[in-house]
Amino acid sequence: MNDFEKKKELFLKQKETLDTFLKTGAITQLQYDKSYGDLVKKMGMESVAEEISKAEK
Repeated sequence: MNDFEKKKELFLKQKETLDTFLKTGAITQLQYDKSYGDLVKKMGMESVAEEISKAEK
């Protein structure tokens, strides 16, 4: 597994945690959107976020 794949795996795990927080009401949609946006930028996962967005539509 290369560095990008490791980083992507960590990103997806952190997104899953955010998804759980949102579903359980631990955070609001606004908090989710801010945290997810920050996560995407900090980890450089814009291409992965775009893939996820397309897959969810």
